[in-house]
Amino acid sequence: MSMKGFMDEAYRGKARSKRLETRRGDIVFGLEDLAERVGLKPSRQEVEALAPDDPGLLARLIATDPGRKYGMIWGILSSIAAERSAEPLRLPRRNYIGLELRGGVIVLDQAGEHVGEKMSGGRIFVRSNAGDYLGQEMAGGGIVAGSCGDYAFRKMSAGWGVVLKGAGKFLGIGNCGGRIAVRGGCEERAGWLMRGGCLRVRGDAGDYLGLLMSGGEITVSGRAGKRAGWRIRGGTILAHAFGPEAAISVMGLE
Repeated sequence: MSMKGFMDEAYRGKARSKRLETRRGDIVFGLEDLAERVGLKPSRQEVEALAPDDPGLLARLIATDPGRKYGMIWGILSSIAAERSAEPLRLPRRNYIGLELRGGVIVLDQAGEHVGEKMSGGRIFVRSNAGDYLGQEMAGGGIVAGSCGDYAFRKMSAGWGVVLKGAGKFLGIGNCGGRIAVRGGCEERAGWLMRGGCLRVRGDAGDYLGLLMSGGEITVSGRAGKRAGWRIRGGTILAHAFGPEAAISVMGLE
């Protein structure tokens, strides 16, 4: 569902109120007013307590451009709206879309930074490029993106991520679970400090693949750059070929 469709359905031909009322009877005039009550980095529980039950009022908040200042508040509201929507929610390029998402579907043509951060359920589909920190601290759900910037799926504990083209630096660093599949290549230091989970790269991987890795599995169908598995303490790294100074414990693919 597009943003316009979401709002039209929410209002069902009724005049849009100039004031946003919460179920507690308080009046929320916009994101700035909401930020005065919950702060700029609130918990989901704090935002949800003030999020209006009326879908029209929620739609008006979602239609507001949060800028950088109110990005986290807006991001949580976008998740609440997606969870309440019977159809996929289509949103413009913004940061923090799907923050702490628990269900529902969000569809984006392009994505800003921190999309799908801390999500535990639901699906996010990005038709083209996603910015940095895609799926950071994911605990469930799934993300599909055309490509992504740096720090994608950082500190992931569960869920899955698919990148249809290439990924930037620091892919899946600090992960303890979850599954990541990249159809293209990835840049340096993928799997750094990885403790669990699975990372598969169909193309080539940059330098320092699996740096300080202690668990999990990394598979590269192409070539890994120099110093793959440097100071590895556990887990498995497989690649078709390795650059110079690869750890002795890493293995090649047949």
